Amino acid sequence: MEIRPLAIGRAGTRADRTVEFLRARQGIDKCQLADHATALGRRVAKSAVCRIERTQRRCGIDDLVVVAGALRVSPSALLREPTAP
Repeated sequence: MEIRPLAIGRAGTRADRTVEFLRARQGIDKCQLADHATALGRRVAKSAVCRIERTQRRCGIDDLVVVAGALRVSPSALLREPTAP
């Protein structure tokens, strides 16, 4: 039986775009975001950040919460459409 990954829906796609938008707006690179998330207690590799931003990896709830913390925003902020200040 072939294992098929779950598709990434609209909320996941929006979160992925918002992570990239906020990271860039804050002037931190993918490696720094991964390091900040890891420092908060959940190991996140730079490659995971890259795959999340390219919508090639699902961002589970645990990842969403720690990435939001690393970006200093609420998890719900990642589920909204990214907008410029």
